[in-house]
Amino acid sequence: MFLNFKIYLTIVVLVFSVLFVNAQKFYNKDINALIKIEKKSEFTTFSATAQNLTYSGVNLRYEFIVFKTDTINNVSKSLQSNRFFLEGNEKKILSSITLNNNVDVKTTLLLLIYPIIDGENNVGAIGKDRIVLSISENGQIRIELDPNRKELKETVSLDVVADGEDGVLMQGLVIQKTLTKAGRDFHRYFYAEYFNKQIKTNKHILIHEVPGQRRSTRISVKVDGQLVWQFFANPKKEFLIEMANTAIQRSLAHLQRLQQQQQQKEIITRY
Repeated sequence: MFLNFKIYLTIVVLVFSVLFVNAQKFYNKDINALIKIEKKSEFTTFSATAQNLTYSGVNLRYEFIVFKTDTINNVSKSLQSNRFFLEGNEKKILSSITLNNNVDVKTTLLLLIYPIIDGENNVGAIGKDRIVLSISENGQIRIELDPNRKELKETVSLDVVADGEDGVLMQGLVIQKTLTKAGRDFHRYFYAEYFNKQIKTNKHILIHEVPGQRRSTRISVKVDGQLVWQFFANPKKEFLIEMANTAIQRSLAHLQRLQQQQQQKEIITRY
């Protein structure tokens, strides 16, 4: 009897696990939810955005929720919600909030996007993004990204203007090509450091994971096509955070070398 109960319980756990994994894969397939981050000296703006990845227009509803948890675990909640229409391949900013960089409570931002079918609102979410803000040792915002966050490649940023061709600067991207959860977690830790250090560059950074020896994989980090760091993946959080910190330092050093080389070329050209 006890054995049968254990088997039944195991089956139930497996079923719920499969349902959870499938739900994670379902998010952001047709409609991508993304919380954009813009950090300035004293404040950070978080913008809830939606992008239609299909060719057909669709009626949608969003919820942009902010949870704040104080030191004694009291939770407050604020909610912004509205209906909207998204044309095929259209991207839209839905709502924005601005927070002081000197945060004093744990803050979770959650963006959910729901389809509206036959005027009904009680349909499950199809787009999701989440960001957790906590306090670092120096009292600044520390950001933890959703492991299933889907950042789509944007070729040109019109918000950043430089003395380049036609006055437009190609904004550098952190591009993820990973195979495993360890690879995705490494990208998440790397990108969090990339954001917290406010790295500004027009060079792309590629995080690439390939099969390695036996069942392991190898993760490499390339800046502007140049390998700066690589290692064999290990799923332990502490290890991945250490590798992300090392990769950031190596990336910064290479970017600084590239900048110095560019400055030297400009001096030679000038004279």
